Amino acid sequence: MNKHCFINCLMLALSTIPFIMPPPASASEYPVTPLKSASIIKGQEQVIVSADQSSYNETTGRYDLHGHVRIQSGPRIFLSDSAKISARTLQLWTESPTHLQEGELRFSGGAVYAELAGITVLFFGPSCKMERPGLAIQSDNMSYNWETHIATFDGHVLCIRKDERRAAGHLEFDLENNEIR
Repeated sequence: MNKHCFINCLMLALSTIPFIMPPPASASEYPVTPLKSASIIKGQEQVIVSADQSSYNETTGRYDLHGHVRIQSGPRIFLSDSAKISARTLQLWTESPTHLQEGELRFSGGAVYAELAGITVLFFGPSCKMERPGLAIQSDNMSYNWETHIATFDGHVLCIRKDERRAAGHLEFDLENNEIR
């Protein structure tokens, strides 16, 4: 299958439109250039994916992405060394250190699960962090709801805000109102 057919398949898969062309027949890796999905689902943002290498698993319906993985969904940019993304559901999994940027917010964790068509991302340890000017929070695990702008932290939480330090087992932070809930 040539490069253009593969790009068309990936674009269609990421927008959850049924495939017009079949995915690559073998598990060999193909270069992935930046792509835009053409979303037909009302309110769904475009997803732009780039990676050094990729492969498609017909059984699972997932793309495996490796090397300088960058996934942009609306204003959010995920960065990782490797990731898996479902062509059917736009679920994203990483098992290597992953960073998420949304405006001035910076999140990082050892692994991530996110539903790009949804509103929440989950970060898993060993050390998860969220930072923005004047605020840094670290914990074992965290989640972020990009619709409500609430970040939830669990396990060995340390919150540093300006000159204030706070330790807890659980903490919810409202990023819109800049306050602990």
